[in-house]
Amino acid sequence: MAKSKNGDGADNNSASIDRLETTAADQAKSAQWFQRARELGDKRQFDYAIEYYVNGLEFWPDAVEEACKPLHGCAVARRQTGGKKPGLKDTMKRSLNDKDAKQALLNAFWLFAKDPDNVGYVEALARNASRLRAEDTARWAAGLCFKALESNAKATVKQFQVLVQLFEEMGDRAAERDEAAFALSAFQAGVEALNLWRRRIPRDDRVEVLVKNLSTKLTILKGRYQDGDSYRESIVDSEEQIDLHDEHRTVQSDQRVEDLTSKAESDYRADPSDGHLRRLVDLLCRREHAEDEVRAIGFLLEAYKRSKDYRWKRSADDVRMKQLERTRRELTKAGDASKLREHRIAQLRFELAVFKERVDLYPTDNRLRFEYGVRNFHASRFDDAIPLFQAARADPKNRSACGMYLGRCFLRKGYHDQAISALEEAIRSHEYPDDDLAKAMLYWLGRAQEGAGDLESAKKTYGKILQLDYTFGDTRARLDGLSKQG
Repeated sequence: MAKSKNGDGADNNSASIDRLETTAADQAKSAQWFQRARELGDKRQFDYAIEYYVNGLEFWPDAVEEACKPLHGCAVARRQTGGKKPGLKDTMKRSLNDKDAKQALLNAFWLFAKDPDNVGYVEALARNASRLRAEDTARWAAGLCFKALESNAKATVKQFQVLVQLFEEMGDRAAERDEAAFALSAFQAGVEALNLWRRRIPRDDRVEVLVKNLSTKLTILKGRYQDGDSYRESIVDSEEQIDLHDEHRTVQSDQRVEDLTSKAESDYRADPSDGHLRRLVDLLCRREHAEDEVRAIGFLLEAYKRSKDYRWKRSADDVRMKQLERTRRELTKAGDASKLREHRIAQLRFELAVFKERVDLYPTDNRLRFEYGVRNFHASRFDDAIPLFQAARADPKNRSACGMYLGRCFLRKGYHDQAISALEEAIRSHEYPDDDLAKAMLYWLGRAQEGAGDLESAKKTYGKILQLDYTFGDTRARLDGLSKQG
């Protein structure tokens, strides 16, 4: 059977089981695109970076470590900085059902990069990679799709059906190619997807039949490779593929995580590449053990010192901030007010330094301005926080929260009229009139009105909150107190 060649532009024959091949020349071409994409991503020029990644993937569609994962990271960073989702023209221009499987896959990559939370785009990635027989990309994208369905309480039966079918088809092809570990990984992932389906939609007879069929395939596959020279000869490759599969599983035994971490550290020391470093840091931080996280920070800072690439220091600081926040939660739960206060001061000092550095490096990033403003607010540095929130309002994602914090800053400074104005504007423009942020804005508006001596307006505002949430903070007590004064 002829193998699928990269670059022919044709859809795969549905009977083909062979992997997509990419020549060394095409891999070299793609590497140049990927290198430039990483440089643009580091400069936070995410839209340009996405174009370069997609251009490179045209030459090498199965480049998971080199492009798919970095593209995903770029897409998430772009979304966090307020990047727009694809419009109607974009979706019409880039068909996810193009007859050319490669073009459909490239379209899916582009749309996914502009909207990484869209389950439909993730599903299209896995489906079209499977059509093209870009098996590693298909397996990676199907794993993303599983995570998306796992976090979506409204996932549909159709979405589960498509995902299970993708895993099963990948496993069938791998089994025919004698890729035992890949087939095993795909079938096991299919069973995990079926178990999630069964938990979400109980008493669905279709699931039981599918679980039985897929479990039978797993049993046959294991029996087929239990003995014989072909199995022994493929043990090294199989173990590597199983390790790769296990690294992406959320739940692991401590011993398995330690084994994977030890192997990842050996790989990194032998080849200190970006991919090996990310893998090692992910494993070290997986169990949230402080000593492992300290080691991860050390590796990241070592890479930063060697390369002068700020993203490694940013990652190290992120790990440290997660540690500090976890400790804060533990102290809050323990109820030790003295230790909590001491820790909170140290946490704020560290986070203020981190976000000041980031804002200095990326002065137009409104998300960073917002985060720096929040830390300044909690440190009672209101004169520093106010201009940060005023600038960060340009980001639609944080606009309402900026308005609330502005109002609170003005209130803490005793500028009641300015506080009322900022909060009223934020409430008017807020999209959801009954969510927690809306209630918080109303609460601080009431406090500002109360501080300004406008007790009738404050009572009306507190009354609106109680109509939404009768137990919100001390609203009821404040309204009772104002009513007694009246």
